[in-house]
Amino acid sequence: MKEYFTQEQIERQLNKIYIEEDDLWLEGEFVEGEEKHYIITGTAIIDGERYHEFEIEFELTQLPKEETLSEIMNMDWDWYDYLC
Repeated sequence: MKEYFTQEQIERQLNKIYIEEDDLWLEGEFVEGEEKHYIITGTAIIDGERYHEFEIEFELTQLPKEETLSEIMNMDWDWYDYLC
């Protein structure tokens, strides 16, 4: 699956991720993957610098009930890694 965030999801800030230990904000454009393994791509802000087409690979702690952005983005991650 590859799904882009809708304007409604962006307004609800469903596409925003903050990773505290790296002081990283990501504004996601789309998510792709399946089952528990996904990659979110978007614009990252790190130390005030913007990085376009930044990718974070992550694995969910459990399978989503349905493969929708709302479901996936509201679940806990088991691990993540930066792919940029």
